[in-house]
Amino acid sequence: MLEAMKETLADPMILWAKIAEFLPSLLTALGLLIGGYFVAKFLAGAIAKLFSKIGLDRLAETAGIDVALKKAGMSSGPSILLSKIIYWLVFLTFIISASDALGLDRVSATIDHFVLYIPKVISALILTLIGLFIAGLVRTAIEASLASINLGYERTIGGIIYALIVIIVVSLAINQLEIETDLLNQVVIIFLLSAAGAVALALGLGTKHVAGNVVAGVYARELYVPGNKIKVDNVSGEVIEICSTALIIETEDGRKITIPNSKLIDSQVEILSQ
Repeated sequence: MLEAMKETLADPMILWAKIAEFLPSLLTALGLLIGGYFVAKFLAGAIAKLFSKIGLDRLAETAGIDVALKKAGMSSGPSILLSKIIYWLVFLTFIISASDALGLDRVSATIDHFVLYIPKVISALILTLIGLFIAGLVRTAIEASLASINLGYERTIGGIIYALIVIIVVSLAINQLEIETDLLNQVVIIFLLSAAGAVALALGLGTKHVAGNVVAGVYARELYVPGNKIKVDNVSGEVIEICSTALIIETEDGRKITIPNSKLIDSQVEILSQ
């Protein structure tokens, strides 16, 4: 009877002793989590203000990166996005320390591996942002160059070049994450070669005359401008517009006639007035 009473009294005392032994670790973990939260918030806010002051958001808007982020479902700008990454990187570091204080070694090891992977994610993200910025600059430069010669397809060609650069950048970013990209690279190469072959075949066969007119249009714009009066074969009139594939003139009786650009190069053209 006495032994039973001793055991009954001893069990709660053992329990309270374990609680008292665990309590400092629990308080330490809570302190680390609370402190880590405020430290992470402070650093994230400072990083966001720093990136905002150096004009990262304006730079991203100029390069069209903000549009790409919105298409990806991200409403925040690059400065806010990077500050959030910094926040979780710092806070997860404190979570690891709190897990160690509680003796949760497996949890700590798992989070530790995740935290070590975050710099690779940041590198991939920065690489993607820089790549999108460069792609935007290249597209703008190409469109401006083609527009200066009035080719007429500057937006299409600029978009194709932009897409090619983005594909390369995405492949490099995925490789930065140490994800196997051999299959992706092979698929991209096959796709690009197939697309190039299809375009070459189309230009060589189905659109041979169209391509000839487009090229002739480049030279025609150097020779004629709207307002010139010209005579091609037996047709004469005032130049109204030089399009990608044809020239439009208006005759004296008000008729508008379309002349293929290639004819302006192959035939004898008389300039009646400039």
